[in-house]
Amino acid sequence: MQVWPANKVRFHLIVALAYVAITAIGVVAGAWPWFAVPIGLGFGGLWYLWMAGRYHRRRALVAAPFPEPWRAILERRVDFYRNLEAPDARERFEADVRIFLAEQRIYGAGQGVAQLEIGDETRLLIAASAAMLTHGIPNFEWPRMRDIVVHPRAFDENYSHEDDPSISGMVHYQGPILYSERDLKLGFRRRDGHNVGLHELAHVLDLADGHADGVPIGASWASSAPWVEIVSDRLARLRSRRYPQVLRDYAATNEAEFFAVAVESFFERPNKLREKDPELYSMLCDYFGQDPAQAPRRRNPNQFR
Repeated sequence: MQVWPANKVRFHLIVALAYVAITAIGVVAGAWPWFAVPIGLGFGGLWYLWMAGRYHRRRALVAAPFPEPWRAILERRVDFYRNLEAPDARERFEADVRIFLAEQRIYGAGQGVAQLEIGDETRLLIAASAAMLTHGIPNFEWPRMRDIVVHPRAFDENYSHEDDPSISGMVHYQGPILYSERDLKLGFRRRDGHNVGLHELAHVLDLADGHADGVPIGASWASSAPWVEIVSDRLARLRSRRYPQVLRDYAATNEAEFFAVAVESFFERPNKLREKDPELYSMLCDYFGQDPAQAPRRRNPNQFR
């Protein structure tokens, strides 16, 4: 996410032109132009604050030192963060985490005394999932209209935790993102290609254009014939048990689940995905602007504490 627009000159030029336009409209429309000028300037100023306010808040947010307890959690629980050796890469990851937490509403399921209390670790794992996905596409902005609701454990279609339900995460078309806290934490403990934090946010990328079709927003290749052919071919092979065991069986459900599961393997088992399906891996590298198989991998001795 951008702390400030990448093209500052263009941003301020657009703001200035809109400022002048609003003022001019006020002058032309006003019965007494000398009163319309300050009114137009006032509306222009309010428009500027609305446009630029988010970036000013972000600049102030990232200017403060990153909380050391948060950094310790990321070091202990998030391999991706720990493997970022360049200081500027870590700083950008931390900035993305802080911005995500400041702008997204994350809360526990339930109401009143029955509402789940969620701690920093859970919030940070959700934010880290978002920061991982967009680390190579820094201009991407996550939509802010979705709440993120955390359940204590897996749930069913009615959000009940009884009778051994199997849903660990869910994204509604225009509603909240739901997580099982237990499964979220487990996803960052194992590198088995199953990470619900990444999976559900991959669905958000897919749904950003209003369609759950396995085509993520902003992908130059996504609507092209090669991508359509890849998805169709892999789905057929998964369903007939002819695809290498690098994606979970759940990928065979449909195009949307194929993309979300492929994203999990791309970040969790990049070397195996590159070896078994280099074409799919290459296209994901192109979309995410990352090559996780090239990053050094170091085991965390505190992984299971």
